[in-house]
Amino acid sequence: MRRGGSSKVRGRGFTLVEVMIAIALMAVVSVMAWRGLESVTRTDSQLERRSDDAARLLRALGQLETDLALRATTELPLPAAATAAHASAQLLPTALQVRSQAALPLLIEIVRAAPAAPGQWQRVQWWQRGSSLYRAAGEARREFPLPAPDAADRVEVLGDVASFGLRAWEPGQGWRNLPAVAPARVPASGLEAELAVLPAGDGPARRFRRVFVLEGNSPG
Repeated sequence: MRRGGSSKVRGRGFTLVEVMIAIALMAVVSVMAWRGLESVTRTDSQLERRSDDAARLLRALGQLETDLALRATTELPLPAAATAAHASAQLLPTALQVRSQAALPLLIEIVRAAPAAPGQWQRVQWWQRGSSLYRAAGEARREFPLPAPDAADRVEVLGDVASFGLRAWEPGQGWRNLPAVAPARVPASGLEAELAVLPAGDGPARRFRRVFVLEGNSPG
């Protein structure tokens, strides 16, 4: 007869099968947590890239708006080669030219006041080459002819650009693609810039439009 009239039951440990099941469950939970964290990190990175892209786009359009707001009211003499191609002279202000030239489907040139040199003017050009949108400002001077911007002066203001287009609003006629090929009846009262920007990942280009009011535009 055992002492105390009762038997002591020893604690039983985990079997190998139970340990393996526990490890498998921990592995599944770990994989789910890792995938969730990866998804959050990827989404955060995409949002950050989109935010950066939107900021660059807004800066580019803001700079274009500033250039247009500072445009001069003095006529810029055109080179002979550009005069024949510039059929939109009656549509656009005298200090604003949109034309096509060799290797560039579209170039916009603005004669504007030079903020860093009061009383002086400069030629500013915008154009797309490849997937980049460039801007270049020429030397500021008080008298015409103003020098064209040098190739070394160009600055990439926006990347991943699929297309860059401009249209002018002719009152009573509607939007006209630039450069225009026919004379206008009345001067344009607005200018629209359209940019198609490629996303950071795969997907179609996103299109953005900004309309600028051409105040004080009158026939030259």
